[in-house]
Amino acid sequence: MSGYKRPDYPVLAVAVLAGLLPLVGANVAYVLSAGAGHVPQCFPYLDGCTSVSATGRNPPGSFIYEGTMISAAVFMVVYWYLAARWLQVHGDNSRRRKALPWMGLFAAVFLVYYTTVVGHIGEWFAIQRRIGVVGYLAGTLFGQLLLVSRIQALSDSGAWALPRWILVAKLALCAGMMLLGLSVIPAPWFTGDMVTWERIIEWNFSLLLVLFFPLTAVAWGATGFHSRFGGGRG
Repeated sequence: MSGYKRPDYPVLAVAVLAGLLPLVGANVAYVLSAGAGHVPQCFPYLDGCTSVSATGRNPPGSFIYEGTMISAAVFMVVYWYLAARWLQVHGDNSRRRKALPWMGLFAAVFLVYYTTVVGHIGEWFAIQRRIGVVGYLAGTLFGQLLLVSRIQALSDSGAWALPRWILVAKLALCAGMMLLGLSVIPAPWFTGDMVTWERIIEWNFSLLLVLFFPLTAVAWGATGFHSRFGGGRG
């Protein structure tokens, strides 16, 4: 079992920024867009008065939205590389671990693609946005599920002294996202306004998705994970 090391703060910052940038970007863009009258004023996580994409469609919100999303995509690519390296340091040499950086790259490419078309109006661009969103969310969620499964495997083998609550919290985030996705199926039985319900799901799904990243930073700190560019070795 690896001994504890002082946290490698540049490494931890990658995971924090991968989640914090899209969270802050979407919410700040919403406040700016609502203040400028481009979207309705509400609490979108509960009211679903607008979509996440609509917050980044017009200035000044679009400047914040596009800048943070593209920056987040870069940090996500590095994050998934580091996540695979972290697992390897603790003895995971499985093929599934090696898939993580590729899944992260896949998700990041679709996030950048989505961001480039988010400000354009028209049905064709709406289709392109959906393609980008689905690719980004699918790549990220499957990567997160795979990462959780590898964390579980290493915890069961005694490879590290990772606090149990971190794994439980990650499982809870993944379960929450899956339940939100599945809620679309019975939703028509309870509401006639599916557009609003889908927007509520979109906001909350995105929230759970990005919270997964800084939680990984906590796990990296708890296991003393280091990387060369952070000034140490795992």
